[in-house]
Amino acid sequence: MGVRILKILEVIGTGVDQLSKGGVILIPLIIYSIWSHTIILERIFRLRRNQIIPSHLITRSIYDELLQGNPEAAISICDKRPSPLTNIFKTGIQNHDRSEEVLKIVLKVAINSEKPVLYKYLSTLGMLALVSMYTGLLGTVVGMTASFNALWRDDSQIGKLPEIANGISEALLTTAAGLIVALPTYIAYHYFTNQVRAFMVELERHAMSLTRFLSAEERGMFDDELENIHDWTIKESGEIDSS
Repeated sequence: MGVRILKILEVIGTGVDQLSKGGVILIPLIIYSIWSHTIILERIFRLRRNQIIPSHLITRSIYDELLQGNPEAAISICDKRPSPLTNIFKTGIQNHDRSEEVLKIVLKVAINSEKPVLYKYLSTLGMLALVSMYTGLLGTVVGMTASFNALWRDDSQIGKLPEIANGISEALLTTAAGLIVALPTYIAYHYFTNQVRAFMVELERHAMSLTRFLSAEERGMFDDELENIHDWTIKESGEIDSS
């Protein structure tokens, strides 16, 4: 047990020694790394599909309530399962008696109101990727400057070697650290951005489907027994859920 503890302490000491060679530039890079990974974990949790666009069974149950003339029950379903999609559905249902053009505008506003939630922290993530890369570059400049300063001083050549080596070590470590932080952060930024764009397209398609449904219902298109209501809703939701 004691030997294991000593080995762990030795590894920690080696790590601290390596970090100290990177100079003060490594401190902000460590902060950026913790910050970016916190955002990445938060976005992984928040941007799960079932958090944004719930199961098609939820949307089907909402349509079923509307078909039965129960908009209050449909709104209740939206309240019980809050998400960007159900928030948009709720807004549309609350304005179901408006004209089709007005309903389109209302739903467009509802979709735009969900953007801040979906894009939350993504600009920060992009900024951290860029800043981390330039901070690593700054460390390179600082380290190489220290090496050249040591090289041109008027003391003995042998005495300069440790300082020159330390400067080069700092330059290389900060460059590597900057890239280690920047690359995964940049990849995560683009991944989440593309994911959100795909969600936005899907939300818009759901909104279009709801607009068509509510407008058709208001015009009494579903009063005719020949109109197969359930087939229509299956077609509409299937058209979207397959995307």
